[in-house]
Amino acid sequence: MNLTLKNTLIYSMLALGACLIQSDNRLSADEKQGTDASTADPDSSITVNNCRIKLIDRVILGSDRPGVLEFVEPNEGEVVKKGQVIAALKSDALQAAKATAKKKATNDIEIRYAEKAKDTAYVELEINLEINRRLPNAVTKLDIKRLTLNAEKSDLQIEQAELEFEMNKLQLNEIDAQIEETKIIAPFDGIVTKKFRSTGEVVRHGDEVLELVSTKRVKVESYVNIEDTWKFQIGTPVEIQLDIPGIRLPIEEKQYPGKIIFIDVEVEPIHGKSIRVWAEVENQEDDLKAGYMATMKILTHKPDSKVAQKSDVK
Repeated sequence: MNLTLKNTLIYSMLALGACLIQSDNRLSADEKQGTDASTADPDSSITVNNCRIKLIDRVILGSDRPGVLEFVEPNEGEVVKKGQVIAALKSDALQAAKATAKKKATNDIEIRYAEKAKDTAYVELEINLEINRRLPNAVTKLDIKRLTLNAEKSDLQIEQAELEFEMNKLQLNEIDAQIEETKIIAPFDGIVTKKFRSTGEVVRHGDEVLELVSTKRVKVESYVNIEDTWKFQIGTPVEIQLDIPGIRLPIEEKQYPGKIIFIDVEVEPIHGKSIRVWAEVENQEDDLKAGYMATMKILTHKPDSKVAQKSDVK
C-alpha cells in the first residue's frame, strides 16, 4: 500500500513538471510570435507581379473641318507645349468674313438714327396734342392716332437696331469660333511620335494629322486576386519596381511611388478569380517606358475585419 502511494506521488510530480515545461515553451513561443509581428506585418502590403506599364496621355489629333493644311509645325520627336498651335488649315475666306463682321459689330449708326427718329416723332405728336388742347378738334383723331403710332414705331425701331447690333457681335463670335476650328492645339505637354499629314495636304473632317504622347505619368496595370481587393481602395499608395525579363539593370533597384486609380467593377472570365486594377505613377525622369514589365507593391491600410474570406460554396 505504501509502495503504491509512493509511485502515485512520483508520477504526479513528473506529470506536473512536464506541464510546467510545456506551458513555459508555449509562453516563449507566444512572446516570440508577438515580437515577430511587431517588426514585420505580413498583411501590410500586397505584391503583384507581371504588371505592364502603359501610357495615360496618348492622343491622335485630327482636323475638325475639311480644308487644306497651311502648316504642320512639329516633326516626329519634337517637344510641344500645352496650348501651342501645332497645325492649322488655310482660313483666308474666314478671315475676310471676320473683317466684314467686325465692321458690322462696331457700327451703331442704326441705333443712333432710330433714337433721333424717335425724338422727332414724339415732338411732332406733342405739338399736335398741344394744338388740340388750344383749339379742340383742330387736328383730327385719325391724325393723332397716326402720330401716336409713328412714335411707338420709333420705340420698336430702336429695339430692332439694338437687336441687329447684338446679332452682328454674335456673328463675329461665330466666325472666330470657325477660325479656331482650323487650328490644331496641343492639349498637354508632350512629344510628337507620329506625323500623318504635311503642309499643303487636303484633309477631311476627322482626318489624323499628328500623334502626341506624354511620358510624365504612366499607369501600371495588372490583375489582383478577389480576396485581396478588399484590402485596398482607390487612392491606396503603391510602390513600383521594374522587372525586365532576361536582363538585370541598376534601374530595377529603384522604387517609384504612385496610387491606385482604377479597380474594375467586374471579373473577367479569362482571368478567373482576379480583378483588373491600375495605378498612376509619376514618371518625371522617363524611366518607365510603355511596355516594360514591373512589380507593384500595394500598401494596404484597411482593417482585417473587412478582408473577404474564401467561400466553400462552388
